[in-house]
Amino acid sequence: MQGITRVPVAYHGGVDTNASGKITNENINSFTDWVHIALTKNYCGPVVLDYEDPWWRELQAKTVLPERLQEILDVYLQGIQVAKEVEPSAQWGYWGLPLMRNTSVPWTDQGLSLESLVNSCTALYPDIYNCTPEKDTTRQVEKHISNVLKLAAGRMPVYVFASVRYCGPEVGHSDFVPDMVFLKQVNAALHASWVDASGVQHRIKGIILWDNYGFSQQDEWAALDQKHKYFFELLSALSTAWSKKMKGKEVIVGPTTSSKCQYGLAEPTNSSETIHKIKHRGQPEKVQEAVEENTRIPSERLKGNRVVK
Repeated sequence: MQGITRVPVAYHGGVDTNASGKITNENINSFTDWVHIALTKNYCGPVVLDYEDPWWRELQAKTVLPERLQEILDVYLQGIQVAKEVEPSAQWGYWGLPLMRNTSVPWTDQGLSLESLVNSCTALYPDIYNCTPEKDTTRQVEKHISNVLKLAAGRMPVYVFASVRYCGPEVGHSDFVPDMVFLKQVNAALHASWVDASGVQHRIKGIILWDNYGFSQQDEWAALDQKHKYFFELLSALSTAWSKKMKGKEVIVGPTTSSKCQYGLAEPTNSSETIHKIKHRGQPEKVQEAVEENTRIPSERLKGNRVVK
């Protein structure tokens, strides 16, 4: 099943509303107010905490002392606990975590892990943003998302953030990712899987398309709406192609209790008119090309959180 809805994001620190590195009672009160405004009552869909400063540089580093890592994780753990207390039914997790660095062999070989944080989340939100123009990172993307699925171990859904823009110091925010590069990145995330002890494969529950209108001039926003619409069309076609390829395979995309909470809030009001008019145009040639690159792609019918024959 496909759907376009909004996923609420608590920016600038999540529960730590001023990104100071310390969660105070004032922060908790401000965050609670945000939850009551941003979420519907008993909201049980995905919701993201964006908590980067002041910890991001250390979490992205090649190494960090285990004691220091635990100090950082303690703050993240406090934040997720507060969020769960404010709205227990929501699918809480942090944007970007675990990072690709956090699931890499050099990190894990040092005994470093975000497992304690993962165990406290009720959803995971890794990203597959493209920060290396001219470099094919699809293998790294698939491996990373597979590792995240392994950490989730079927206990929580995994949603993957994708962006239409390049990131990183080598490019500006005005640089858009070419269609085919974007499709390959997303396709790699869809291809990622983890197989449990019973032989059932687990895959991601959805793709979250992220962009910031502030990266474009206001007079470019109408054109940006059309660009977003086009990328949604590509994602829709890619999803359909995967459903056909996966027919007959059993796949779990999250706990069965979360099936009714697959999507987020109602369609965005700023561009709902544009986005709502999306019509499936079959499978564009570039979508088929991206899909055909994979030889292990396993449905046409989705029942709850399982893809079944």
